[in-house]
Parts: sequence; structure tokens; C-alpha cells
Amino acid sequence: MKILSVETTGQSFSAALAIDEKIIADVYYDCGLIHSEKLLTVIKRILEDTNTALESIDKFAVSKGPGSFTGIRVGMTAVKTIAQCLNKPVSAYDSLQILQASMPEIKGVKIVPLIDALRNEVYIKRKNDIVIKTIEKAVGSLKKYKKKIIIIGNAAIAYKTIIEKELGKTAVSLEQIFHTPKAKTLAALAFKEPGQNYSKISPLYIRRSWAEEQKNKDK
Repeated sequence: MKILSVETTGQSFSAALAIDEKIIADVYYDCGLIHSEKLLTVIKRILEDTNTALESIDKFAVSKGPGSFTGIRVGMTAVKTIAQCLNKPVSAYDSLQILQASMPEIKGVKIVPLIDALRNEVYIKRKNDIVIKTIEKAVGSLKKYKKKIIIIGNAAIAYKTIIEKELGKTAVSLEQIFHTPKAKTLAALAFKEPGQNYSKISPLYIRRSWAEEQKNKDK
């Protein structure tokens, strides 16, 4: 099975091609919001470099958010359009799930994905849902765990001082490369379940965009 995956929910974006659970191509950019300019070019490059016909892709995978409103739209639109034209299934995963899957299970360590929602707030998993909490409440909810905690996601960088102050020696810091959801992890996830029709896939915004919130305030 061939899977083409796209991850565009943050400041960085990536695309990957996997064949029979092996990643054979992986392109990653972290140089600003150039998603709309480069994504289709990157997909074309991957297909050409691997001598893979677009029509031969069995399934597409995409990150549905939460994250950048613009980034989510770019990835979702590209993948759904291609899948519709080729009548191919799509698998969609939330960005917190992708972050979680990028880390191996470590005995005695709790992995917690957090994504910056701006305004001193973060996206965090609550059972099977994703909710928004202030960083103080999110970190406070982790104090009950006695084992080491590794927070992954861009919130780990944005709120590093607060996290270290509240959790102290139980918190473990990682390099920046670990805090970004990536297409290669998304592709690996997509092998584990069947995809859906493109019409069943929708973005996960959680909250309205800043522009929409300001518009409502002005009414």
C-alpha cells in the first residue's frame, strides 16, 4: 500500500510517502507560513523523485488540527481535492495524536502533547476530546503525576518558563525538533486503519479564528 501524507497545522509543514509501512520520502520545511506556496510543489517533487504516479497512491493522510487556521485549510483542501479527483480514501488525525505517536512509550515517563492556542492558552487532550485550557490550568492538572513528564508540542517552547516553574524537576525538556507533528508519523498512523471518503473528512478548529472573534465583538 502507498500512502501520501501531509502535515500543515503549524509554522512548519511536511509531506511524506510511505510504501508498505516504510517511509521512502520525507520533506520538511520550517521557514514560516509558505504552505500554500510550496505544498503542491513538494508533493510533485516527492512523486517525481520516487518515480511514483499520483494515480498509484492508495490512500492519503492529513492532519486536521488544531493549529494554524491557514495551515489546516491548505492541507485539508489539497488532500481532499486530490482524493476526490482520484476517488481515493483519506485518513485524518488530530495534531496532538500525531505528536503522541512520534514518541515511544518510556517506562516511568508520561508523554503529554500540548499545542499553543495563543493568548496564554493551550490545546490539551481530555480523554477522547481536545479542549482549550490556560497554560496554568493545563500544567496544574499534571501535578498529580509522580513520574517524569515530557511535554511535546510548540507549547513546550512557548511556555517553557511556566512549565519548569510549576513542574520543577519532574519536567523534561527536549530539543525543538521533537515539538512538531510530522507527515512521516502521520503516514505510519494511516496504515493502522482504513480511510474514509473525502467528504467525511473535516478540519478540527476547536475555536474560531481571531478575525471571526473580533468581528463578533464589534457587532
